[in-house]
Amino acid sequence: MYGFGDDRNPANDTVNVMEEILIEYIVDVVLSNRILGGKKSRLSIEDLRRALSRPADAKKLARMEELLFMQEDIKRARAQFEESEMNPSGSYQS
Repeated sequence: MYGFGDDRNPANDTVNVMEEILIEYIVDVVLSNRILGGKKSRLSIEDLRRALSRPADAKKLARMEELLFMQEDIKRARAQFEESEMNPSGSYQS
């Protein structure tokens, strides 16, 4: 909860309320996807995109897309880093 100038140590009541709201929201998204998408056992990224495709959820969808892009970007960077560790061409020698 420490992200936008909030308190580093929020009150336990505040944390509990936020947790309840988040759990309720996630359950609603999952249940709405089960109704729309059939009875699949796992929730996919496409299911979340479909659930967040309503105009009221445009900001949530944009944030999800941004986080997915950042996740892929981090994966690519890690792969490049690991590749450069395995093939240390151009290393400096003293």
